[in-house]
Formats: sequence, structure tokens, C-alpha cells
Amino acid sequence: GDLTGALDMTIDGSVYVLREGGIVVKLLRGEAQKFELANAPEGALLTATKMFKVTEGNFYFLDPEKKRVLVSAPETAPDGNSAYLRQYIFEGDQLGTLQDLYVDADQSHLYVIDEKRLYVIDLGA
Repeated sequence: GDLTGALDMTIDGSVYVLREGGIVVKLLRGEAQKFELANAPEGALLTATKMFKVTEGNFYFLDPEKKRVLVSAPETAPDGNSAYLRQYIFEGDQLGTLQDLYVDADQSHLYVIDEKRLYVIDLGA
């Protein structure tokens, strides 16, 4: 598969590569497969820089420019697409540039870090 412009990747049976411009490439045995984010706002991943996939769970995309994390379900839509679920928007005067994200295995907490702080979101609430 072509990894030109790759920003981040995650592995869950397949390899998912986030490329510049919000393009996600799914690689299965080295061959590119279709991956689209269904029902998402237009250009939802355009400025995303990081992605995370929980094993047999959701995809999480970090968008530092829009100060948010977008969440999509695994590829369970009838057409094989990943279905957009929700977004978490970070606000506050002291919020820095979002750097990275992590979600625990049971998807109960989302962790996001900026230059100075670690933010924790309770996903069970």
C-alpha cells in the first residue's frame, strides 16, 4: 500500500493509515480497501492528525485545529463504511494544541493531551 502523506496509523486485523487531507486507507494483506466515514459532517477528517482504534471497538480521530475528537463505529454500516457517531469538542482559555489521544480497552475513558495537560473524558456518562 501507498503510505505517502501518512500522519498516523492503527492496527486491528487490518492496518488503517490516516493520510493528509483526512483520507483513511485501509490495508488488508497490503492491498488498499474501501474506507469511508458515513453520515459525518462534510470535511470531518480534513484536519485530523491522529487516529486510534480500540480492538473490536470504535475509531477515534484527533482534530487539533478544530479542538475535537470524532468517533465512528467499526465498519458495520450495510455498505461496509464506518458510521460517524459523535464528536467531543474541547473548550477553554487555557487549552493548548491537542497532541495525541488514547482510549482504554473497555472504551470507558478517552485521554487527550496538549502541551501541558492531560484531559480525561468519561465515555460511560
